[in-house]
Amino acid sequence: MLRNSIRALLVGLFLAGAADAQTKRPITVEDLWAVKRLGKPMISPDGKYVVVEVTTYSMETNDSTSDLWLFSTDGKLQRRLTTFQGKNSGPAWSPDSRTIAFVSKRAGDVAQIHLIAPDGGEARQLSKLPMPPSGLKWAPDGKSIFCIVNTWPDTPDDDSFQKREKARKEDKVQAFVIDDAMYRYWDHWLADGKRPVIFRVDVDTGKHANLFAGLQLFLPVTNASADSYDIAPDGKELCFTAESAKELGMDFNLDLYTMPLDHGPARRHPPVKNLTTDNPAGDFNPRYSPDGRHIAFLRQTIKHFYADRVRIMLHDRGTGGHRELSANLDRSVGTLLWFGTSPWLFFDVEDQGYHKLGMVHIERPDHLFLVNEGQSEQAADMSRLLVGLRSNFNYPTRLFLYAPDLSSAERYQLRATRLDRFNDDLVAAWDLGAVKNVTYKGADDEDVQMWIVYPPRFDPTKKWPLLMMVHGGPHNGITNEFHFRWNAHLLASKGYVVAIPNFHGSSGFGQKFTDSITGDMATKPFIDVMKATDYMEALPYIDKSRTAAAGASYGGFMMAWLNGHTDRFKAMICHAGVYNWHSMLASDVVVGRQRPLGAPPWGDLTKIDRQSPQRFAANFKTPTLILHGEKDYRVPVTQGFEYYNTLRTNGVPTRLVYFPHENHWITTPKNSRLWHREFFAWLAKYIGAGPTP
Repeated sequence: MLRNSIRALLVGLFLAGAADAQTKRPITVEDLWAVKRLGKPMISPDGKYVVVEVTTYSMETNDSTSDLWLFSTDGKLQRRLTTFQGKNSGPAWSPDSRTIAFVSKRAGDVAQIHLIAPDGGEARQLSKLPMPPSGLKWAPDGKSIFCIVNTWPDTPDDDSFQKREKARKEDKVQAFVIDDAMYRYWDHWLADGKRPVIFRVDVDTGKHANLFAGLQLFLPVTNASADSYDIAPDGKELCFTAESAKELGMDFNLDLYTMPLDHGPARRHPPVKNLTTDNPAGDFNPRYSPDGRHIAFLRQTIKHFYADRVRIMLHDRGTGGHRELSANLDRSVGTLLWFGTSPWLFFDVEDQGYHKLGMVHIERPDHLFLVNEGQSEQAADMSRLLVGLRSNFNYPTRLFLYAPDLSSAERYQLRATRLDRFNDDLVAAWDLGAVKNVTYKGADDEDVQMWIVYPPRFDPTKKWPLLMMVHGGPHNGITNEFHFRWNAHLLASKGYVVAIPNFHGSSGFGQKFTDSITGDMATKPFIDVMKATDYMEALPYIDKSRTAAAGASYGGFMMAWLNGHTDRFKAMICHAGVYNWHSMLASDVVVGRQRPLGAPPWGDLTKIDRQSPQRFAANFKTPTLILHGEKDYRVPVTQGFEYYNTLRTNGVPTRLVYFPHENHWITTPKNSRLWHREFFAWLAKYIGAGPTP
């Protein structure tokens, strides 16, 4: 009876949408690259305007441009500020709301800080830096702008930097002599010794100074940004995130440091103070309160575990003590924003497959609330209003303004108003299938959440092929937002029902669930994927003879693991997948790998081998497409080569798509088009496309 009721409901949904679907078309890979992509919006201090970077890609040029767009918070104004055909990025408002600073390369080889008024006119170049800046922030008095640059610790001025840079480029010997434990990250090398530091640029003269000269400190080498530092409201102090570990790469310990900005010219090196010596793990993203009494920041307490719960901390500048505000929230927190002079902090958080907005009262941390309207929300900036980004599976990121309502001490509300209309016409043309949020019983008989995305014009009276999609991480989660790398609607567009389980280890479901696979990276996720497949194949409209699986990074690891442990799938697709834990020592970050695996790769070999797909190669039978990028330093390209060579040697049908200039992701339009072409061709070859004839 239940199955018949479900079938009847789906038939009704199908018939109701059939007429409208006739005027629409499935989403394409070209559509992904036609979407205008919004950067982090910034609201003016007076609350009247929002500026946002908007990036436009071109399939023809295989490149992108970005412009600044201005919106009034009353919804009456929307216009493009910049007209320069290039990249205009990282906008930051002056304290008086009369000027926007941003980064652009308009003359010479080095991008510079430019200034433009919100009422229009031509931008003017401010800085004359020998290296490109990023992460702009204004001083509270509006007389200077702080920025992040990469330079050598022993080149404190322009002359020394330029001489060394010139010598390096002209040297006929191009080699790195490496002593550091960490010498490359993601897709770029750190072995040249440059490190991110903070410069201050005078707004009147354009002259700049290296605030870190002689300090032997630097911002995080992996992700330095405007979130890495903040300026006190009185302009007299800088708080920044820096690495305290004695040998970067062998250890990681981000701490918060303060530096006086009014120490005067007589003191060559300003005194700095470490605020977080009490914690051996990461402390980061400081935010001064508007009244200057506190610094809010984020903290993790388990070393070398990127998925440890990220906590909201509050530092009292008067007493020097700090305390946690999110002890009652079993989730990791992202952006922190002060709501004016009120005792409230806004934040964003991942929860149950969504990104949600929340707030906490600093004096009564039991007053902590989350809000979600079936979308994924991301806080960005705040004055008297909150500006943020919202998306879901069906719609790319949109710009929203939120008016907090704090009329009740027991709850809060956000009145949301959309400001942009960038992608409306494009999205209106898409014929997208339904999205369902389901729960099934996985490993240990525990609940596991899963997304199901249906193809356009789905007819539940027919039988459809199934694509099981396994996300990366493993400590990430697939959330209800518009994804550009693995877009579920695009994967479903050729006629596949796509299922995406947030298996054990995924983020957003509590720290116990996230940490449940520590010491055994394979077993519970494997059980969850298999039980998810059981759940899907039991549905009356799934043709279980036409089931395939695909995944990237850890999801790619799971493809190789599945290949060694089941012949259930007719085809697999492995992008940038981990294949051999022993040779993963070539990765960019290797310290602490013994925690997720339960032993270092050279330690308990039996334990490591039980989790390494390579050890089960004799069982490989499933045809597998492998895709990998040369500049992937997170999962080195040799992992893909090893897997491909093993499959080829064992006589298992396989194909390798190698990208010489891509990293862990596919980042350019034409390579993405090829990636999707190969992806769909492999599925069509082994499980066909569309409903079973």
